[in-house]
Amino acid sequence: MLDRRTVLRAGVAAGAGLLVPGALRALEPESPRVVNPRAAESMIVIWLPGGMAQTDMWDPKRHTPFRKGMKGSELLGTCPLIPTAADGVQLGAGLENIASVMDKGCIVRSLANDVMFGAIHLKAQYYMMTGYLFPAGVKAPSMGAIVGRTRGRRHEHIPAYIYIGRDIDSSDEERIFINEFIGPGFYGVQHAPFMIPDATQGLATLSAAAGVSTERLDRRMALFRNLNALADRSLRDAQKAAEYAKVMDDARAMMDSPVKQAFDYQRDEPADLVAQYEPEISSGDIADKSYYFGRRFGHGLLLARRLVERGARMIQVEYQYGPFKGFDMHENGWSRMVEMKQQIDRPIARLIRDLDERGLLDSTLVVLATEFGRTLAAQPAAGIEPDGAAETQSGEGLTIEHEGMYGFHGHFSSCSSMVCFGGPLRHGMAYGKTADRHPMVAVENPVKLIDMHATLYHAMGIAPDTSYITEGRPFYVTKDGHGKPVKALLA
Repeated sequence: MLDRRTVLRAGVAAGAGLLVPGALRALEPESPRVVNPRAAESMIVIWLPGGMAQTDMWDPKRHTPFRKGMKGSELLGTCPLIPTAADGVQLGAGLENIASVMDKGCIVRSLANDVMFGAIHLKAQYYMMTGYLFPAGVKAPSMGAIVGRTRGRRHEHIPAYIYIGRDIDSSDEERIFINEFIGPGFYGVQHAPFMIPDATQGLATLSAAAGVSTERLDRRMALFRNLNALADRSLRDAQKAAEYAKVMDDARAMMDSPVKQAFDYQRDEPADLVAQYEPEISSGDIADKSYYFGRRFGHGLLLARRLVERGARMIQVEYQYGPFKGFDMHENGWSRMVEMKQQIDRPIARLIRDLDERGLLDSTLVVLATEFGRTLAAQPAAGIEPDGAAETQSGEGLTIEHEGMYGFHGHFSSCSSMVCFGGPLRHGMAYGKTADRHPMVAVENPVKLIDMHATLYHAMGIAPDTSYITEGRPFYVTKDGHGKPVKALLA
């Protein structure tokens, strides 16, 4: 088993390959095409890493109140079930706002996986974001880069791939590795995400430095181009140099573009609407006051909606991942889940309603994803379970001694849920079924990740066997081009 440190070091070493001129080179496909006439024009991925406990959210099981000394096998769900706007579909309590818009979405409850990731979140996140197991042999591009590159820009001055909610940070191996699997991979810098760390803080890079007028900035850009023209021919004609110059030109164009205008939401939007993107719990009301991104996340969703209105193609909004934080719940899983629901429920529902009310939901695919599910802990401490330990845990030998053990703490690679809204997918349904007792594996209509990715790409008009050339061979958007869209999910 690869331990976490080995994965991180390998990821950093892989990242260094970008610094070698000509090490990786990608060519455009001969005929990129939209394969689905009903394809969505935009995509918003709401990335909730840490491993959401599906049994208390999208695939709720029978509520089992806490009782000291109860067996793990008795614990099926830590919250009541609530009805939704979709007939016959229930969610876990605390998601009442999302429940009210489930007639516009579908839940895949049987996202099955036969790869066991054990204690390593980042390997599972890499797999979800790229569709390839790490190490993939080459620098695999993220889903965002794939959609951005293959479908291209909707508006000439809006980046094809925008990432909201993650700090621009490479201060340690873990953050460097995350930057790799949300990035462009071998596609190159021109397909990297445009990073917006915090919507509430605006983006200083869209404004000139103090005392620098746009005329002065444009003169500097002209000087830069003239100096480049004097360089040695091998540098002038280098692909990498041209790519970086194009990135700079695009950045300058965005200073007067709809991207900058989208940040004016506090001025443009009604105050009561902005308030609906606020979480229902503040930073002062949570147990761990050192880790709170609720307001940042909600405003990121509002910014995403405004960017889609202005012509964005692909946007990913993250509730920023932190080990043993957020949805990475081990101890006190029940109480932490209550807090996380209060941070995400209202903003996500408001986004769906906003898109629908503006006539954008049919042309926008919204996806809620995490890296794996949750089950009963197989070990007394977090982070030490071996691959596959939790997958077979029935709970018969586990005694729940106190409320800190009440919840779903173990990593459950075998099965999780994904939720989709809008686009050309079926609405008002739950697909697949999992066992009612531990281990809660898929028992009806299991969906492999490769086929779920193929479904999402098909919904965006991208064939699952689309490939780009690197190191003289094709690299496909789904593993070896073998992904098959799940027809039952397509409208």
